Amino acid sequence: MILNFLKYNFEFLLAFTRKIFFRETILASADFIRSSLPPTLGVCIPFAVITAFHGWKAAEIFGAYRFLPTATNLVMLREVAPVISTLIMIAVLGNAISSQIALMKLRGEFTYLETIGVNPYDFVAFPRIIATVFCNSVLFILVSASSLAGLFVYMVKIKGMEEGIFLDGLWTIVEIRDLLGGLLKSAVFGFITGQIATFFGFVAEESTEGVGKASARTVLISSISFIIVNVILSIILFGEVSYELR
Repeated sequence: MILNFLKYNFEFLLAFTRKIFFRETILASADFIRSSLPPTLGVCIPFAVITAFHGWKAAEIFGAYRFLPTATNLVMLREVAPVISTLIMIAVLGNAISSQIALMKLRGEFTYLETIGVNPYDFVAFPRIIATVFCNSVLFILVSASSLAGLFVYMVKIKGMEEGIFLDGLWTIVEIRDLLGGLLKSAVFGFITGQIATFFGFVAEESTEGVGKASARTVLISSISFIIVNVILSIILFGEVSYELR
């Protein structure tokens, strides 16, 4: 299975040398964003608020309210936005992609594509993989912006923090690498989700039971894989202690 998956990943590189179906990629991207954005925002914004809520309790103990906006923002950019958006993507899109491809295989659509001279990977898998990368990157940007809005409402409008203190302290220890690092992690997680979902769809047994197994395996393997990769990327991107925190 591992060897087959590595070969399947190699197909991704080969697909760039063959015909690219841009229309399929654009349609898949639009559909993925439309279906995953509402649940992602519905989870991330409350998560940002509850993070600020617990942070406020800690700030009361140390009297460090001015550091709370930037500390919460740092956590959102580095971990919360990319991780939560990926979990929602796995649940909503990973499941749907693997099921859809497995059904296409079951109905004999791959055989039809091969008959008319179209590589099933190029037409079915590659556009969806690119779409998941693009979708998760867009979700990261939208979730980050929406979370900041949620933090502003909670800290300024509800808790009474001065607006100037909030805005001045928002980027105190946050660097450009935190923003770019979170964006990179989201893109990598999107690629992992797309590759695993399409792979299990392609290798699914041609039966209704095979469709169900493909979906279950996609959710399980994607979740485990991206969590492990998240630890590795976090160490690589943010492992050193910045000067401001020493």
